[in-house]
Amino acid sequence: MLDSTHEDSKYISAKGKDVIVIGGGDTGNDCIGTAVRHGAKSVVNFELLPQPPNERARDNPWPQWPKVYRIDYGHSEVKAQYGKDPREYCVMSKEFVSDGGGKVKGINTVRVEWARSSRGGWDMKQVEGSEQFFPADLVLLSMGFLGPEDRVLGDIERDARKNVKTPPGAYSTSMPGVFAAGDCRRGQSLIVW
Repeated sequence: MLDSTHEDSKYISAKGKDVIVIGGGDTGNDCIGTAVRHGAKSVVNFELLPQPPNERARDNPWPQWPKVYRIDYGHSEVKAQYGKDPREYCVMSKEFVSDGGGKVKGINTVRVEWARSSRGGWDMKQVEGSEQFFPADLVLLSMGFLGPEDRVLGDIERDARKNVKTPPGAYSTSMPGVFAAGDCRRGQSLIVW
């Protein structure tokens, strides 16, 4: 990309596109901020979990990582550009919708609610009648610090560590038109690459 000074158009661009980023971590935030800088038409960020509280909850004591509501640079940039925070909480992607020509045109979703289970954990339930279609020309998957899930990747080739396999110095996967970056390509780390 850098050698061509972007003149060959062989790069992913969010310019003029409805962008959806699935996942709310550091990589997702980077995707959100980059989409704004590319000149995306719109930017939405799906998060399966509920919006975190403003203060640390009783069941989240120190030295655990504080699960509190944060606004990172990507969220601020989207809000400044489009007038609202990009995050949609408690939303589950149900299916990608095709334009009929092999490209995505949107995602069908459903809202979910979380409730304490009798075992002490959390149970997720889909909210009946909350189905919604979100338009998307570009979808960026940024989920799963512990590695990519088999059901998401399907037949995409993996390396010996079960990460998405890409050629050295490149981001293309074994499936044409699908690219990998971040933890799913390099493996998890405590320092974001």
